[in-house]
Amino acid sequence: MFICDFCGKELSSKFVLKTHQSKTKYCLEKQKELTDQNGKICITYIECKFCDKKFIHDHKLTEHEASCDQKDIYYQKIIDELKEKIHTLELDHEKEKTQIYNNLLNKEQEQTKFLISNPRVSTTNNTIKAKNITMNSLNLSQERLESIKDTYTIKHYERGGIGQADWVVENVIKDASGNLVYKCTDKSRKNFIYQDDKGNIITDTSAKKLKEAILPIMFTKLREYKKVQFNELANIDDDDSSLFDKCNDLYVENKEMGSTFDKRLVEKTYVK
Repeated sequence: MFICDFCGKELSSKFVLKTHQSKTKYCLEKQKELTDQNGKICITYIECKFCDKKFIHDHKLTEHEASCDQKDIYYQKIIDELKEKIHTLELDHEKEKTQIYNNLLNKEQEQTKFLISNPRVSTTNNTIKAKNITMNSLNLSQERLESIKDTYTIKHYERGGIGQADWVVENVIKDASGNLVYKCTDKSRKNFIYQDDKGNIITDTSAKKLKEAILPIMFTKLREYKKVQFNELANIDDDDSSLFDKCNDLYVENKEMGSTFDKRLVEKTYVK
């Protein structure tokens, strides 16, 4: 695919591109707009902030940046630099430390949103026939999850992946009668199934679909509880940053919903 530098139109080949630039009326008009007094065409390029690719038109840059494969690397570099800066600050720089810390949280939130929305890491859900399993549909709408997010407390947070999984089981994946509507059918492969609003039984390997629905809603709570713990550290002697590291590790464990969460979820939802 070849993109015209003057009007942004996508063409199928270099030959078609040259023909387009020499004969298409609206493109020729664009070229006139870009021509200076000396008859030279001046093009202003906009560079992607994540990689070295350049674009002429804002909408093309926006489309590219939405799925740029360097975005996660860019965020991770900033996050690592902010963490390093926090560690090197003295204890009497609490105000500056808090500002850097808030910046770190914002960048982690942007990174999390990217990883969830990026097609390369999103979950593919296949409809399957469930054998001998009856369940009501699971409502993973953002409206419903927003309405119950306050049931996730700091006590759940402080228990890491185990507390997080226990909260999900009790508040997210049970129906009004208290019956599980999201079940593990294969422990080793971490395969879960649930029924969607159309009555299809969906397989959810490693609970990816469940996590994709929950994480954006939970992020404000995770951030709130991490701030609480960080503020408490301001009054504690933590010269070697060991307590900070523990708090940060706890936040990462909750944010990633990783192996501890998976193990507990399997344990709580497995059906033979």
